[in-house]
Amino acid sequence: MLLAAVLAAGCGAAPVVRIPTASTSPSAPTTSLAPGVRVPVAEASPPTYTISTTYPLPSGVSAATVAQDVVIDNLIENVAIQRGDAALLTYADCGNWLGSIRKEIQSDKSQGLTVMNIRDTVSQMQIGFEVDPADSLATAAVIIKGVEVATKLPSGRAAETTTTPFDVIRWLEWNSLYHRYLTCDTGAS
Repeated sequence: MLLAAVLAAGCGAAPVVRIPTASTSPSAPTTSLAPGVRVPVAEASPPTYTISTTYPLPSGVSAATVAQDVVIDNLIENVAIQRGDAALLTYADCGNWLGSIRKEIQSDKSQGLTVMNIRDTVSQMQIGFEVDPADSLATAAVIIKGVEVATKLPSGRAAETTTTPFDVIRWLEWNSLYHRYLTCDTGAS
């Protein structure tokens, strides 16, 4: 008799179950670049690149790895700037460049500037090996040409989008903890 009462009490109106609407297109596969940083796989793919004949890569150094690491470093930097999260930079940068980007994030915060979006489009990349005159540990040198589009929201004003061409050399240093190259400095090429 007790069992029948328990069963009768548990049989009320069925709860409403909402099934999410199916997406018409599958989402793009993503890859993790750093803790909390996932990007579409296509964004993390390096552009077509050339290899310097003047400063060739030493035996055993993969140009594809260097190109991939430059792209990853840049993507992590952009996410760190957008989030105002300088801690993320340690997964992309070291040396002078790490300090420079940290100052940029701090400056944005102190000015009340919100960086809403940054996208870099690389049109040319040339990979070589040469010691950075300012840092003997930096031996990979990559010349990168392209355009950066950034949308920023200054405090109390409307959002502003700027398009800035760049032609820079990025110096990279091998990081044994992450098993990849990190950007340690940059300059005009």
